[in-house]
Amino acid sequence: MFGRTKLHPFIRANPPHADCAPATKDLLGRYEGQLPAALLELWRKHGLGLYGRRQICLIDPQAWQSTLDRWIVSPPSATVRVPIALTPFGTLLFYRKLTASDEDVAALNPVTRSISILSWDLADLFNKILSDPSQADEFIQPAMLETAQQQAGTLALGEAYHVDPMLLSMQMLKITRTNALALHQKLRAQVDHEQAPPAPPPDSIRAALPTNYRESFKDMERKDGQPSGLYLSTYIDWRRLVGLDADGNYRLLFWKNDHKTGEASGIRHYSGRYRVLDTEEGDCLLRLDLVFTGKSLGSDADDDGLYLMRSGGQPLLLQAARLEDMATAIGGRATMGSSEHYFQPVRLDDPFPVENSDGMDAPPFEDLPAALQALVHREPLRATIIEVGADNDPEDSTVMVWVDLGKNDGLRMNMPLMSPKDSPRALYGWVWQMDPERCGVGIKVRRDAAGAIVNGPEPGDVLVSRAD
Repeated sequence: MFGRTKLHPFIRANPPHADCAPATKDLLGRYEGQLPAALLELWRKHGLGLYGRRQICLIDPQAWQSTLDRWIVSPPSATVRVPIALTPFGTLLFYRKLTASDEDVAALNPVTRSISILSWDLADLFNKILSDPSQADEFIQPAMLETAQQQAGTLALGEAYHVDPMLLSMQMLKITRTNALALHQKLRAQVDHEQAPPAPPPDSIRAALPTNYRESFKDMERKDGQPSGLYLSTYIDWRRLVGLDADGNYRLLFWKNDHKTGEASGIRHYSGRYRVLDTEEGDCLLRLDLVFTGKSLGSDADDDGLYLMRSGGQPLLLQAARLEDMATAIGGRATMGSSEHYFQPVRLDDPFPVENSDGMDAPPFEDLPAALQALVHREPLRATIIEVGADNDPEDSTVMVWVDLGKNDGLRMNMPLMSPKDSPRALYGWVWQMDPERCGVGIKVRRDAAGAIVNGPEPGDVLVSRAD
């Protein structure tokens, strides 16, 4: 078989693409003695680039060496790892010359952060694992590759397919083409980020703000008798700052601070006019003229209507769209509920507030806007279980029941219901199914070793919205 390269089976199964470029003499000379002669011959005759329908890419080790060294940190005396190829989904193949006669080729998957030995012989890797369909199709799955090509098209040199992990977790498959080297660097940076210690909390609200927006809020200070000023809402990592001036202009900023670096991200900014409306109930309602953009989230609209209330001499802004949620929290546990539903007054140099995602204590009932007062059940609702659902799953931690109250009686979605304080029962759950007259409630249950419910809900059990 005179004239054929040692890796001819690989070439026959994976013909080089037209844009493959033969390696330069300098590159061949640099890796002579470090890489097998068969691979250097392939570089010289057919070149670096994409091969075959599987789009296996032979790469310049120099371009990838620093990235591989970031993934695998080794002492100077360790065996040198040389990156040699890339699969269409970004798995990096690297070669090691273990001894004068021993070698191996391994695969580094940047998504799963795993390394596996593929072969103890480079020629076998190319001529068998990457060429024999029974082996190659297991390593590079044809169905996934076909889907990637349909969604994103054929790869260009230096690209890899990337599966969106967030959508995949929701059982949705979205595949895009991206720069392979940048993808590796991004995924490796995520590892560094995860291993980094938490950043110290910002020492002020000004310090937490995205740098480019600090100046735009500096002149929006509170004035007595006016809704003007700065108001902050925090919920887990998310922050929202609304600034109102006395002339009817507003600024609304959404962002979050990375808990490892403190850097601001996820920034969305709105500005425009706001109106102060007096409602028929005697409340003060602010209407923000929000103009949405391609970056907007649907929940941003919850801030276009804000009730202004005062308690203890301090103003608060309450989301008009979330009054029912606040009413449920006030009636059930005397808090304002999720801290994302209201804004508290601040100044830029104030210390950044301590997170309280479950909500601040509710102000006195008399201070609440009339629209919110009308929704609060000052006396706890009292419901009776009239039906218990079938228990078909011994691993389920809840069981559905139905009660004799419904939406018409004041029950709301996710409203907590529990056994009365003086009851020998200890039931607890939430409204999960709405109905005008008989809502469904998910009750937490405890099971024994056999999976049977212990002291579970029964028809006739009483549940209340607040266990006084």
